[in-house]
Amino acid sequence: MLNALLRQARERVGYLDAALIMAFVLHRSKESILTARDSETLTRAETARFMELVNERALQKPLAYIVGKCEFMGLDFVVNEHTLIPRPDTETVVEAALELIRQTGIKSVLELCTGSGCMAVSLCVLCPAELSVTASDISADALRTAEGNAARYGAGVTFILSDMFSRLDPSQYEMIIANPPYIPHDEIDALPRGVKDYEPRAALDGGPDGLDFYRVIAEKAAGVVVLEIGYNQAGDVKNILERNRFKELRVIKDLAGHDRVITARKNG
Repeated sequence: MLNALLRQARERVGYLDAALIMAFVLHRSKESILTARDSETLTRAETARFMELVNERALQKPLAYIVGKCEFMGLDFVVNEHTLIPRPDTETVVEAALELIRQTGIKSVLELCTGSGCMAVSLCVLCPAELSVTASDISADALRTAEGNAARYGAGVTFILSDMFSRLDPSQYEMIIANPPYIPHDEIDALPRGVKDYEPRAALDGGPDGLDFYRVIAEKAAGVVVLEIGYNQAGDVKNILERNRFKELRVIKDLAGHDRVITARKNG
């Protein structure tokens, strides 16, 4: 029985996760699972698949990787082991970028370290048609995922395989946005198991102090930058930007009240 399986699974992974996994296995909505009749049954194959995925979730595999998607800015994005899972905190980056684009009439944006493409695609969907958006990543697998997400929404993002600016000219873009790797190398193994064991390490590791990528961006970029930061990195990233002639620095907090985004501008 469907509900009996849900009751069994919720003892291990919680009722909501159990319901979402069941909806994924049966290709149904979460609402239809939550209102299912006691008489509903699963095939043997469906039962086996459901229990397999519940076991994975019990080992702290992120639910987004189990069902293969995650919501961001009200849109659904495909995610997998090649991409970070988009966090609600990162929506603060997109919201800050949207505000600046609308205030200043910026026409060209580059997203570095795009991963699933969630920020670049969201900008394309939510901004005027004349906005040109380019997104890059060092991972070809991540870019293929991002390209699929862009195609799903008809977003005209240009994707480029590049290790930061190795194949890009930063002077061609009025705005650069990024959620770069910013976890200090030695702190990664202390992260929750669902992060350190499943999310791509290259998308987490920001070098010895977590600031390597900010140094590259600050040195190479011009125009406006909108950067996600760790909750305790605002002072360090501000210093890096100021040393590289950035002005108009602004720190923006996320919904939890933590420093999450820095915006700044460098002319020339």
